[in-house]
Amino acid sequence: MFGSLLLGIATLLGVLYVFLVSNFGHWRRRGVLEPRVFPLFGSFPNMVWPRQHFTMDMRDIYMRYRSTHSYVGCFLMRAPKLLILEPRLVYEIYVSAFSHFENNDVSKMVDLAKDRLVSLNPFVLDGDEWRHQRAVFSTLLTNGRIRTTHAIMQRVCRDLCEFISRKSLGGKEMDCIDLGLRFTGESLFDCVLGIQARTFSDNPLPVVRQNQEMSAENRGLAIAGAVCGIFPNLPRRLRPKVFPLSHDQFYSSLISESLQLRRAKHQERNDFINHLLEMQRDLNLSEEDMASHVMTFMFDGLDTTSNSVAHCLLLLGRNPKCQRHLLDELQKASPSGELPDLDVLIDLPYLSACFNESLRIYPAAGWASKTCTKEYELQGSHHSEPLKIRPGDNLMIPIYALQNDPEHYPEPEVFRPERFMDGGLKSFKQQGVFLGFGNGPRQCVGMRLGLAMAKAALAAIVQHFEVVVSPRTRDGTDIDPLIFVGVHRDGIWLQFIPRKV
Repeated sequence: MFGSLLLGIATLLGVLYVFLVSNFGHWRRRGVLEPRVFPLFGSFPNMVWPRQHFTMDMRDIYMRYRSTHSYVGCFLMRAPKLLILEPRLVYEIYVSAFSHFENNDVSKMVDLAKDRLVSLNPFVLDGDEWRHQRAVFSTLLTNGRIRTTHAIMQRVCRDLCEFISRKSLGGKEMDCIDLGLRFTGESLFDCVLGIQARTFSDNPLPVVRQNQEMSAENRGLAIAGAVCGIFPNLPRRLRPKVFPLSHDQFYSSLISESLQLRRAKHQERNDFINHLLEMQRDLNLSEEDMASHVMTFMFDGLDTTSNSVAHCLLLLGRNPKCQRHLLDELQKASPSGELPDLDVLIDLPYLSACFNESLRIYPAAGWASKTCTKEYELQGSHHSEPLKIRPGDNLMIPIYALQNDPEHYPEPEVFRPERFMDGGLKSFKQQGVFLGFGNGPRQCVGMRLGLAMAKAALAAIVQHFEVVVSPRTRDGTDIDPLIFVGVHRDGIWLQFIPRKV
């Protein structure tokens, strides 16, 4: 009896092992080098056993092979991924050969029937549906509407600075991730929904708490990622729900109330919610569709913008000379100390350079996935024959590794905004080594709004406070291995010293 039990367990383990390694060799059989790979862990063991963020595994492979290979075959657990190492090919995939790589792999992770709040988000859609919804969403982001939001952000920035003044008395340190979320939450709720989230008050809407449940504490996201890695060909309808139910309930109820309030008031404003209501009439959109369009703003902008603001403040705090240079630029642009007009703010060269340099060091996403939609021959400089990429093949772009490669950015750990001055941004994008907002036709659809928000927050804070890094903040640029979106490890704690008027 005992022997039969042992035999059964051994057989089960053998079957499991064969299953876990059954895809290994996929790239080798196509003539592509496969670095060392482990059962269950794949090529990126820290995704399963997080001692460091798993994008560091990607960086290690990139640094080991970038001088000898244009790409290598990797595995996200069991799922075959072609890791692109040559920047020229990165630009090719994003821009010149885009029609062959239109889709993002994230669409396979989300069952849109279960997660209705993102069912119209261009980021998770494929093919014609992506093109249609991006075109619809783009009509929301006109220059006129972004100018309308700037007036709102001026009010939000005043509230932000008053909040910092109250909470930082006596040199008290502040959690800058929390601060960034309060700012983006207040801005987006007012700009998009026309309501105030009161995030700087003692009785706020639970925006920050909801965001924590969505990102840092989201087990559904981790489970969905694991399911995709272990069962890469599992039908979408069998994928688990990604967004927490509490997240759905909170936002659906709030969005519904906001829409009803605006309908009742009959306000004619050139803002996002008025245009959404016009779209509902013209396109016969359901309430679910409306909620999904609103959540595109929240999903794409809340976490990424807040983290980017926090990281830029951290780097400015560590580099007082850069902070002083930025202050000088802001004072010249607005001697009164008020937030500059939107057109002036967006075009401030050193502010833009500081923000882009912080996005380089701390990219909002450390990697990207592109799925082949039409056969393509990828000709790498290190390979004599082109590699045929087939429809369904998935390519990984190591954004963090590219943007922190000393070959492209000497002393990459050093905050040096000057890299992005005098055409640097355009040059780095064309080289395929800067993907702060992606590139090509599928770059971030809300980029202009995100930039307007982030630059407003940074300008207002630097105008009114000297930013100093608290000893509580960890040195270096380590990324928290337990949070899917890249965030400085153990938090960003800063002190804000009021500037003398």
